[in-house]
Amino acid sequence: RDLHFKTKNIALFAENKLQLFNNFSFTVGARMEAGKTQMSGIINYYPENAIPVTISHNFPLLAAGFSYKPIKNAEVYGGWSQAYRPMLFKDLIPGSLYEKVDPAIKDSRGYNAEAGFRGSWKSFRWDINGFLLSYQNRFGSLIQADDNGAFYIYKTNIGNSLTTGTEIFIQADWIVGNKTSLTIFTSTAFMHARYTNAFVKSADKNITIKGNKVESAPNLISRNGVTLRHKMFSLSALYSYTSQTFADALNTRIPAKTTGAVGLIPSYGLLDLNTSFRFCKNLDLRLNVSNLINKRYFTKRPTFYPGPGVWPSEGRNGSISLAVHL
Repeated sequence: RDLHFKTKNIALFAENKLQLFNNFSFTVGARMEAGKTQMSGIINYYPENAIPVTISHNFPLLAAGFSYKPIKNAEVYGGWSQAYRPMLFKDLIPGSLYEKVDPAIKDSRGYNAEAGFRGSWKSFRWDINGFLLSYQNRFGSLIQADDNGAFYIYKTNIGNSLTTGTEIFIQADWIVGNKTSLTIFTSTAFMHARYTNAFVKSADKNITIKGNKVESAPNLISRNGVTLRHKMFSLSALYSYTSQTFADALNTRIPAKTTGAVGLIPSYGLLDLNTSFRFCKNLDLRLNVSNLINKRYFTKRPTFYPGPGVWPSEGRNGSISLAVHL
């Protein structure tokens, strides 16, 4: 291969914060990105006149947010911002003579919006919000046929997805005795990620995946912990749970016998323990045990090195460290 990339880009950013009332503020921002990426060169297995690809990057990225504090130690907040994902090298390079890249392929773009309520009262702290993430012009592959009826993979923008959800953080701190304290918290996210209008290839057909779950997007992620502190000693337990996900946009449940690159990724829960003891002001001894119950699980089904297959995660493991504070 003898490929050349040339990118020209300019970015301008401006932000302004307005204090409309004593307890209400509004922030607006804008970022303008303008540029062009040009790819040219030779791939020995690919027609020379099919290589040039030029992508223009022209994005007015706008953002706005607000903060309202109705009472002391409480805040209602929200925001909206635009974003984009530029094309990557692997998205533009055909892997073989049987792949082609859409010369009109576009950068992905979208926006994120959220609104929430956070604050503190006595021993409690919280942050609860709802969010929405729009992902447009997602990259992918379709199947097409040339004039001779031969099929090839066409790398292009396949469609859009939308993710909505809620994030909840609650923490409580109590003094339960002489120099003894207890902290309990939960940080949990509920998500609903679906394709709203998209197609992907399956064998020699392009299939709509409207309504399918977005791959690697679980419905539930939860982190829950408790910490007990007594004088110079502390003990923490953390339980983490991730619900099942799919590895592909077709939402394949049972992997093929020849490869494990697609299929269901089962849910899993992990328990970790951490202890520490401070001998003096400058010396700490720490003991950490991850995956205490020795759960067997995996988080991905990669199609690339070292796949295709699954990435098994570590079983029970631990560490001991001595920290010196200077």
